[in-house]
Amino acid sequence: MISIEIPVLHGRYLNKVFESIRTQTFQDYEVVVVNSSPKGEVSDLIRQYGFKEVRKNVKLLQARYLAHRESRGNRELLLDETRVLRKDALEILSSLNHDMIIIGEEEIGNSFWIKLAKLDKENIMECNIPEAIKGFALPRLFKREILDLAFDRLRENLKEKFNEIVFPDHELIYYEASKVSNDVFVLKAKLIGHYGDAKLSEIFKKYFRYGKTIKVLKNTPYSKFTRISRKRRKICKGNKLTLNMLYLARAIPFLLGYIL
Repeated sequence: MISIEIPVLHGRYLNKVFESIRTQTFQDYEVVVVNSSPKGEVSDLIRQYGFKEVRKNVKLLQARYLAHRESRGNRELLLDETRVLRKDALEILSSLNHDMIIIGEEEIGNSFWIKLAKLDKENIMECNIPEAIKGFALPRLFKREILDLAFDRLRENLKEKFNEIVFPDHELIYYEASKVSNDVFVLKAKLIGHYGDAKLSEIFKKYFRYGKTIKVLKNTPYSKFTRISRKRRKICKGNKLTLNMLYLARAIPFLLGYIL
């Protein structure tokens, strides 16, 4: 069985996410939703689909841990409230046997910033090798025992700060998981659709928040994750100048959040 684990704060695309799960060709799954949203309709929607709800106002890394702890599958799919599955995604993933699987994604939409994000993803998948410290492409499917060990190490190393981490939650999980296993399979098929940031204001708001919250990692074993230089990537597709607009649009608010 595959456990699909979803932390929720806003719930804007949740109906689309749930429907993409309900209509999967592979039906041996469970869904665990850690609901930190103040909106009562989110709980109503979870009940409507018959999924398991953990109702608790927590930060993102803690939400992922709670979902892991409450799930039962031998493999776990770390999803988000902005990511939908292609109809055959679980069927394809169920046929693969690896400790971790990086899954191809497709940005949904046609705005200028979405098109740049699409191009960035192409460069990540085609021009860069998976490196946990850089966190470009992240595994989404993990074997349970790998996550057990990764979360144990994160909780031990971060101590009370574990409950304060928003970003880079997923990257930290991959980083510790990569110390346990190097069996990382890259599946380039675009099985996941992502509702990303369509406006510059949305990018600014998100990355300012990332910069502000990543300060928690200072003076921890993960302080290197606060360096923007780790995000340098190879570009082999598209116009470098245009792509740099996207990277600046992310980096400037991130640095402002980190400094202020």
